[in-house]
Amino acid sequence: MSSPSKSEGSPSGSEVSPAHDTDDYEEAVDEQSSSDPEDDQISPIPAAQDQAAKKKRAIDWIQFAQFKRDKQQLIYSSISDPDVKDKDRSTAWLVRKAEEEKIISSPREYQTELFERAKSKNVIAVLDTGTGKTLIAALLLRHTIEQELEDRSAGKPPRISFFLVDKVVLVLQQYEVLKANLDHPIERFYGDLAGATLTQDFWKEKTKDTKVIVCTAAILLACLHHSFIRMDQINLLVFDEAHHTKKNHPYARIIKDFYVSLEEKEQKRPRILGMTASPVDAKTDVTDAATKLEGLLHSEIATVADPTVFTRSSINRPVEDLIEYSRTAVPFETLLWQKLNKLVGHNDVLRRLFVYSKECTAELGRWCADRVWQICLTYQEAQKMEAKTERNFMSRKVQLPIAALDAERLAVREAYDLVADHELLAPDYNLFHLSGKVHSLIGSIRTHLDPEKDKCIIFVEQRLTAMLLNDLFKQPSMNMAHIRPGMLLGTTGSNSGDTGMTLKEQFVTMHQFRHGELNCIFATSVAEEGVDIPDCNLIIRFDLCKTMIQYVQSRGRARRKDSKFFHMVELTNHGQVQSVFDNEDSEARLRHFYGTLSEDRVLTRNDYNIDYFLSKEKSHRTYIVPSTGAKLTYKMSLVILANFVSTLPHPSDAIYTADFIIRNVGREFECEVLMPETSPIKSAIGRRATSKQVAKCSASFEMCLQLKKKKYLDDYLQSTFTKKLPAMRNAHLAISSKKRAEYPMRTKPGVWDSRGMPDTLFITILKLSCPEALDRPSRPIALLSRQPIPQVGKVPLFFGSQRTSDVECISLVYAIETSLADIEALNSFTLRMFKDVFSKEYKPEPEKMPYFVAPVVHPHEFDFANINSGNARSAIDWECLSRLQNTADHLDLENPSDALFADRFVTDPHDGSRKFYTIRRRHDLKPTDSEPPGLPRGQNAGRARRDLPADIWNFSISLWSKTRAKMTVQNDLPVVEAEYIPIRQNLLDEFDKVKDIKQICYLVFATLKISALPVDVIAMIYNLPAIIYRLESNLIVSDICKSLGLDIHPDLALEAMTKDSDNTEEHSEMQVNVQRGMGKNYERLELLGDSFLKMSTTIALFSQIPDSNEFQYHVDRMILICNKNLFNNALDLNLEEAIRSKGFNRRNWYPDGLELLRGKSNTSILGKRGAGRGMHVLADKSIADVCEALIGASYMTTYAQKNFDLAIQAVTKFVNHANHKMVKWEDYYATYQVPEWQSAESTAVQLELARQIEEKFGYKFTHPRLLRSAFMHPSYGTMYERIPNYQRLEFLGDALLDMTCVDFLYHRFPGADPQWLTEHKMAMVSNMFLGCLCVDLGLQKHMLSMTGGLQKEIAEYVIAITEARKAAEDEAESANLSRAAYARNFWVNIQRPPKCLPDIVESFVGALFVDSKYDYNQVQHFFDTYVRPYFEDMHLYDTFANKHPVTYLSNMLQLHFRCADWRLMVEEIDVEGGAISETQVLCCVMIHGQVAKHASAASGRYAKIAVAKQIMVDLEGMSTEDYKKKYGCTCTPEQVDATDPTTHATAV
Repeated sequence: MSSPSKSEGSPSGSEVSPAHDTDDYEEAVDEQSSSDPEDDQISPIPAAQDQAAKKKRAIDWIQFAQFKRDKQQLIYSSISDPDVKDKDRSTAWLVRKAEEEKIISSPREYQTELFERAKSKNVIAVLDTGTGKTLIAALLLRHTIEQELEDRSAGKPPRISFFLVDKVVLVLQQYEVLKANLDHPIERFYGDLAGATLTQDFWKEKTKDTKVIVCTAAILLACLHHSFIRMDQINLLVFDEAHHTKKNHPYARIIKDFYVSLEEKEQKRPRILGMTASPVDAKTDVTDAATKLEGLLHSEIATVADPTVFTRSSINRPVEDLIEYSRTAVPFETLLWQKLNKLVGHNDVLRRLFVYSKECTAELGRWCADRVWQICLTYQEAQKMEAKTERNFMSRKVQLPIAALDAERLAVREAYDLVADHELLAPDYNLFHLSGKVHSLIGSIRTHLDPEKDKCIIFVEQRLTAMLLNDLFKQPSMNMAHIRPGMLLGTTGSNSGDTGMTLKEQFVTMHQFRHGELNCIFATSVAEEGVDIPDCNLIIRFDLCKTMIQYVQSRGRARRKDSKFFHMVELTNHGQVQSVFDNEDSEARLRHFYGTLSEDRVLTRNDYNIDYFLSKEKSHRTYIVPSTGAKLTYKMSLVILANFVSTLPHPSDAIYTADFIIRNVGREFECEVLMPETSPIKSAIGRRATSKQVAKCSASFEMCLQLKKKKYLDDYLQSTFTKKLPAMRNAHLAISSKKRAEYPMRTKPGVWDSRGMPDTLFITILKLSCPEALDRPSRPIALLSRQPIPQVGKVPLFFGSQRTSDVECISLVYAIETSLADIEALNSFTLRMFKDVFSKEYKPEPEKMPYFVAPVVHPHEFDFANINSGNARSAIDWECLSRLQNTADHLDLENPSDALFADRFVTDPHDGSRKFYTIRRRHDLKPTDSEPPGLPRGQNAGRARRDLPADIWNFSISLWSKTRAKMTVQNDLPVVEAEYIPIRQNLLDEFDKVKDIKQICYLVFATLKISALPVDVIAMIYNLPAIIYRLESNLIVSDICKSLGLDIHPDLALEAMTKDSDNTEEHSEMQVNVQRGMGKNYERLELLGDSFLKMSTTIALFSQIPDSNEFQYHVDRMILICNKNLFNNALDLNLEEAIRSKGFNRRNWYPDGLELLRGKSNTSILGKRGAGRGMHVLADKSIADVCEALIGASYMTTYAQKNFDLAIQAVTKFVNHANHKMVKWEDYYATYQVPEWQSAESTAVQLELARQIEEKFGYKFTHPRLLRSAFMHPSYGTMYERIPNYQRLEFLGDALLDMTCVDFLYHRFPGADPQWLTEHKMAMVSNMFLGCLCVDLGLQKHMLSMTGGLQKEIAEYVIAITEARKAAEDEAESANLSRAAYARNFWVNIQRPPKCLPDIVESFVGALFVDSKYDYNQVQHFFDTYVRPYFEDMHLYDTFANKHPVTYLSNMLQLHFRCADWRLMVEEIDVEGGAISETQVLCCVMIHGQVAKHASAASGRYAKIAVAKQIMVDLEGMSTEDYKKKYGCTCTPEQVDATDPTTHATAV
């Protein structure tokens, strides 16, 4: 809060007691400053203005909320932009659009019948694919929820329904179906989202609010085992694709381990609904399988016995037929296969491709057999195969020479080159290129598929087959332009050439198929079960069904009227034909079985009741935690143990697992589990079992029991070794620039603390470097102190009218011996100076005087620095001191000569504000003549001269009116022309208001006195307050630096500790309560120090913790450099006391410890700790910032010597942590131990890389494996070459490059403010620039990765950036410049590069630094050679930040349209059905209280960008007049100027 103004703090116009005729000099200063508002310091925003701003913000929020209510439909419709491509849409949107149809309102008769049965008993609904099983589940869920609401209202404990599925994709799909058809809270959990469910509190909350949860069965099973939820808290279990309920599938385990244990009479079991197209999913007896499924699920099978009911219900079954193809030829080896086999046929990595390619000659044809190599052996896949080749090589029991590995890797590259160079002719529709099977497939498609209205799904067994057929159908030579093919594969696998698809890609394909963008899909089994495929009318089984359920499910994909279902069979192959008939027969027998079931039969009569299934597990032990009910079983013990192991402490590059050793004991097996080294229990042996798997479970179970007994597992069977992120991972958020506190502030330096009668004194000369700027003759003065004053920098003084001069403070090396007479003379002069010039009269106690002031003999131009010990004393004007000591306080005016009135200093003993320089006697004037108008009145003038004539006599006398009335006008007194001495508030402030015209007045000496002090000395003494203030500031910060052991240059130390406003640390905000005249503040040095702090701590961590990962490095570094740590350490060092936060004040510069006899006592600096110590308010962040600034000052102190040691010592002092104890640069490398992987023998590939880099950059790597690491993408895997990926080096290189960039900007632009430096640094270290630099240097060619699609992204970016550079060169050439003179900012408008490109630039710099044994010159050389040329003309990037849409909008509204009343309103909105990770953020542009535009995105950053782009379309080309009219803008220039245009300038 700001202090109240004088009008608020004291009564206005109150009468002042005339107790003292003498008024203090500083009171006059205060009076002057308060009378002239232009001289006031910048004040905080007035309270009324602040309240108005808050009120306006509140009104805007009300308008924003009303807009959201009124325009809800418009807002949500804007979330789905019709121009967005399918591949760019979210998975949730694609699923929502596919499943948004309401189905619950129109059930068929058979669906209602099955629903009614499911209400009263457990049912397994067996219906064909596409006949509406999910509708039955939705009806039953609605019924169950309605009952639950009644139960809850009756006070019963809440229960919840679960819809369980087998696959993640079905969670998404069924969730959307249920959400569209149930008006109740529904949640979904799967995969990564499941982590949030593994807490008791989570489930406690969910059972209160949620009615239905859709999740994978594994999630519910885990939660039941941990007792986060109990079976009696569930009212309905829906099992989708219930035929999976067998053996140890999660469906079966939920029933076996938890459902059957409930006593039906005491605890209510949940209702069960199973759904499947067939209860049989394998080649087995259908009746037996169906009966087992009923017994295990405690349910009855219910179906439609008469299939004709589907016809009556508009559900169509396709017409089935066979497609015959000519007999398959014997597989053979193509010429390409043979060549590849010679190169890499022995390589296990490619074994699968060789087998498939050979079989492909018979199954698909010779063209596809060769084409598969081009699809699978791409450049990216070849890199992966190289890595896997090395992995396999390293894992061999017998190690071969490294040369053998090099040969194998070289062979893989040659194989890639062979495939890339292989000319594969375009395929023709004939039996030479294609197999008879493919030939018949194409013929059937041409015959049966009408591309305008039909859709086709072709089922294949292998992904590669789907990929090849999809590729074949796209070949122009096949003349199938009317076919729009696509493929639907399972989720991504790890096999080479078999990439699979992501969930999103699957839904994109289905979305395109639904809307006709694709009309023919090649699908694997992923399309058979559960996944909702849009209606199609042509199904072809390219590979035959292996089970009856495959047959039923794939047939069910053909749902339209007159659909066709074809099986492709080999001509005369009766076995294939018979398999088709077998499936049909199995289905018929199953339907007959359904028909024999009576509706009222009792399940307990089932031959396969639950006891049958549990009888096989009688030997399997269970353990139930009494307090929670958490259940440990044999099967679950493996999961719980794996979770426990994952929480154990482990190195970053290791993954801990439990090892199992199994041995034979007769006909049984015994297993021992061995735990990782950090486990508190090392091993456990389980009971013997008849199978290896059960023995393994037994050992795991035994280990879990021991862990529970020792309390390493809690009562919910979760590890007590919880995975916690480091405690200070967000420490940089722990303090704020808004949080402030009051701290002691040192106002006097330690050098003044020496008191007593001195016998030696040290001289500091104060002289002007440009004495003529004072516009009055002057001479230097000297400070004499008991302790030597350290050399400090120059003090700039500003005298007005562009007149300025530095004050040089020259400390003489040698002390002078002083006698008692010397001290008395010095003290006498000093006291007279305070009395005459500053109206302060102190008790003459020289032993308490902290310093003495004396005139100097020599002029300003004298070379004081070269004074030797013998001449030091002679610098003081002892004659002047002696004369003044023997002279009265004031000159005698009895019978004065005219010379007496020339060039003298006049004081007014009754008004300390009035001082004058005399010019000459004026014989032509008398005391009663008028005084010139416009002269400043003294402090007492208003009261003393009320109703008196404005003549020379009354102007010269400042007595109170009562005293004045007793005086008689003396007309014989001489009149003297004089110059009024204006009182300057702050000579240190360049912008302090100064009247340029000398104010001439006329005086008579009735009460005025002429000082005996020499005028040329007084002229210099008038500068003393500003000099002392700045000198003391220097000395205070020098004291603290000395206490820290940091020999920082005084000027830099002062700059680093100067805080000249209440919010100096808030660069983009209006500065509040600015303290003028303090010199440079800490901001620039803070930027420099921040960068060095980042670099030094990064090097320290990299050197000392070689096994850490990038994330942990960031956390560890944050612990060191976070503001919280710096702040706490600064307080421990008492740094806050020395921060200079108060500007120059004429009240506070006087010496302390003296007894004041006349004049007002200066109590403003008396704080809680006594005289000489004040208080000041500092933000926590300001104190932390000063630490960084002192590091920057240390860096600059030794910058010319290219020595970082002082800055390193500063870092060590301020971070105060065991991870940074270095005191010199060499200490960093001394702590680094070269790891074995770095110094190991290099392969030929690694040596070749080093050779190429040496050729390009001129630096020869000592460790080629280190260089190799710099190019290893994280996806490549450490295990392949036993070399870590580039992330650690990137972490190091990032800090090194940041330092070189900041150093360059700091020195290149010494006058630039920190905001400008920061903005332009962002251009230099941006991913956009570093990506461009990476391509320019060709580093991307050496990168190794195994990420799908990355090489394509890189190739696209390389083309874009290359074309942009060429265009810039062409433009330079067209301007008659050389092509080399192109504008270096050509990269700013190009697409963003893949993140890996800037990463490898940074990692390369890191590798260069490490390999050179931490030679920073190598980093500097890299910067100077390759980075700096882009930024020689830094002004090219002035608009780099301004091109951001939000910044551009801000400038447009405020600078162009001159509008101050606008705001971006941002708030998260709930999107129906949105996943946890798909939160939408709404952003509106409010202009004069109305929403002008709105947009939404996944984050506030992108929502701001989106809305800024939208409104700029409307504003572009609009005149200011039209803008004012459209938005009702009435903003005044003053309002606009008072608003910071950068308020909305960031979209982050």
